Amino acid sequence: MNTPLKLDTRLVRKLMKQYALSQKDLAGMSGVTEAAMSRYLAGERQPRADKIANMATALHSTSDELLGRMIEGPDINETIRLVARNADKIPADVKLQLIRILTMPAESNGKDD
Repeated sequence: MNTPLKLDTRLVRKLMKQYALSQKDLAGMSGVTEAAMSRYLAGERQPRADKIANMATALHSTSDELLGRMIEGPDINETIRLVARNADKIPADVKLQLIRILTMPAESNGKDD
């Protein structure tokens, strides 16, 4: 039997702080009421998949990350080589997204702010 996944409320709150989003802001961006968001953040209820996806978008994250499911990706050096090798083929909007991602502040390495 699979254990149901739970929203990582600590991470959600951390990202809310990082992006200066109130509970009301996140609720609106996620398509839920502020009361429902309060229950999610208190761990009293679990949001549906579509609401988690909306939350992830608002928090510049992924559903997997918000659920505590970290997926191992390719080695960072391999990623850099692939991007460099194909830079002339990458559309301008994607280049801007990559720059935004790469210039975001580094995580606090597990330390609370």
